[in-house]
Amino acid sequence: MSPARIAIVAVWSIALPAFASAQDDNALPEGNAYVRSVIGGARPQDALINEYSYDVEESRERLDKDGDTTSRETRRYEVYFVKTRPVRRLVSRNGAPLSASEQAEVDRKAEAQAKAIAEGRTVSEQPGLRLSTLLDSFEFKAVGREERDGRRTLVLDFEPRKRTESKDRGDRAADAVTRILIGRLHVDESDLRVARLEARNAPGKKASVATGVKVATFELLMEFGAVDGQVWLPRKVVTLATGRAFLFKTFRIRNTTTYSNYRRFRVDTEEKPIG
Repeated sequence: MSPARIAIVAVWSIALPAFASAQDDNALPEGNAYVRSVIGGARPQDALINEYSYDVEESRERLDKDGDTTSRETRRYEVYFVKTRPVRRLVSRNGAPLSASEQAEVDRKAEAQAKAIAEGRTVSEQPGLRLSTLLDSFEFKAVGREERDGRRTLVLDFEPRKRTESKDRGDRAADAVTRILIGRLHVDESDLRVARLEARNAPGKKASVATGVKVATFELLMEFGAVDGQVWLPRKVVTLATGRAFLFKTFRIRNTTTYSNYRRFRVDTEEKPIG
């Protein structure tokens, strides 16, 4: 074998394993199994969420046919965690603090909720769409990768899974909406956390969410981010729904929830979880 040929063989013997490794790194995983590993699995760092608190502002806007706001209502909450479950404490409505008596009643209910969670008693959760519902509601397909905030994310498209009627329907409105949604999911590949979810109703698909109430269009955006490089917490959730109630009345409603002022109970403030 000539020296030139020997050199070529040597180069390929080094390059091919590296090339194969790079191909393995770029291979896309099976979507359903991957999402199940992300959403369904607990991790040691999850318990750290109990040390965090943040503020939440909820805005509910009614829109006209052109999408302009005709009315707006806001509520602000303080949120902390007990056994990784959130406890919400209302502190203001439309920019005005609660009265002393109302705040005392709100605090009493928050304390009772925190105590129930700490003691392991069942506490009903707020209705609505949750990440945990994605596992049983959708089929996922990995379609690529994207950089978000300087971090690599796996991108997955999803559509409703064919399923039979469940005896335990839970939140009926949320169940009806999930059946018509398609969208895209971004998962942070380093931390295995959902970074962004975008969803909308499939063309021509509508949802009956209550007697006489039908949703014609629905859009959802959820964004999450790493806090202190340790836990992932929400940043923003936006929903937009249009439809008709009882044949004659139309509605166009946008709900925006923003999360801010992340802090630690044991480091940044003197706050302590109740219970």
